[in-house]
Amino acid sequence: MNDTKKQSPLDKLKSLSKTNLDQHLASDPIFSLTSSDGESQPIATELIDPNPWQPRRDFNPLKIEQLAESIDVHGLIEPIVVRKHENRFQIIAGERRWRAHQLLKKPHISAIVKCADDMQMRLIAVAENLDREDLSDYEVALAIHGVQEKFGSRTELARYLKKTRSELYRYLAFMDLPEWLRSKLDEKPFLLNRTAAEELKRLFAKESIDHQNYRQATLKAIEFIEAGELTQIRVASEIEKIAALASSDQKPNLSPVSQSKSEPTLFVNEKGKAVGKLKNNGKKITLTLSCAAFSVEQEKSLQEFVSELLKR
Repeated sequence: MNDTKKQSPLDKLKSLSKTNLDQHLASDPIFSLTSSDGESQPIATELIDPNPWQPRRDFNPLKIEQLAESIDVHGLIEPIVVRKHENRFQIIAGERRWRAHQLLKKPHISAIVKCADDMQMRLIAVAENLDREDLSDYEVALAIHGVQEKFGSRTELARYLKKTRSELYRYLAFMDLPEWLRSKLDEKPFLLNRTAAEELKRLFAKESIDHQNYRQATLKAIEFIEAGELTQIRVASEIEKIAALASSDQKPNLSPVSQSKSEPTLFVNEKGKAVGKLKNNGKKITLTLSCAAFSVEQEKSLQEFVSELLKR
């Protein structure tokens, strides 16, 4: 006779939860590698290289100068964190402080040496820069794309980065844009934000479009953006208008109603989250906005603006 007591469903759930918790507590948290806890040592500035997966393409020279001035007066308050790599070192955290030391021509910098593999370096580069205001969405997208293989699904990746799946998909929309547009963003990463990238991904996924025509229309729209004549939230609809006008010579029967039809224009708040959309179906214009995105004063201002607009 078997005396082993059969586990109830509740007991099984408790056991599974404890196992998961134990595994979580036993894992090495990736962000502990960026902390400056530990014994520091002086390392030759010239023996240190940046994180090769650093998403930031440009560092603001003025801010580096200001940091250098502060370090020159007060010294380095917090050491940088590096890993040993071959006969040199690579930065885990603190590239701006290292660049400031270079500017000051200081021969050594105080650093803490920690162990990190390549994937950990990639993950740190993403997590450290994800919500920095001076980093473009395109640069963040490249960094996120580089760490996807670490995770079983995009849902896991989104959870790790503390982002919703929809936010993650907006970032990764850059990776589905045409190569010629990506090369443009390589030169000027701030040209498009993640919401515009998502709209353009949908636009270029349409089989019915003339891609060469839309390429020229996109380059023209980018010129408008750079000149300050077009906002990014309207870029997709503007491209469609430019493309329609360009092809009207070959298609003289294209009606004004057909030309006016476009994909919805998305409106985003300061965090890049979509809070509404504007749709023109050729017969009517529909504007839908989230109530949570407006204060009472803003709603009143919007009503007054629309009233004045229609009187013109």
